[in-house]
Amino acid sequence: MSEPVIKETKEPKDAVDTNVALTIAERDHYKTLVDELTLELDAMTKKYEQANALIEEDSKAALITEIAPKWSGPKDALGMKTRVELEHMKKVLDYARVPAFKSGTPIVSIDRSPEAKLASAFDDFKNKTWGRNK
Repeated sequence: MSEPVIKETKEPKDAVDTNVALTIAERDHYKTLVDELTLELDAMTKKYEQANALIEEDSKAALITEIAPKWSGPKDALGMKTRVELEHMKKVLDYARVPAFKSGTPIVSIDRSPEAKLASAFDDFKNKTWGRNK
């Protein structure tokens, strides 16, 4: 009988080498993908920050236009305030209505037209209810 021939195969070593090569290639692919996504994320973050700054400036401008007629301080100082400070100032100025007083007439707020002030100032006298409890 002849002796069996033993073949030395390098298949397990070849398979390991192939798997290592595929893993390295896949890792390199993912590295490039991560780099591309990082660049895209940075660009989107920059656009987001620009949009937020624009919205902030628009809201500040709107608040300044509402506050400026009611505020007696320098108008340039309003531009230096933050949006939160301007919102607080607006709330305070909306709450604190400055009364107008004409001699002999009741106090009427200044945020109404002169005709409306005049008409309401003399309603009590016209109806003869001034100073009476209803």
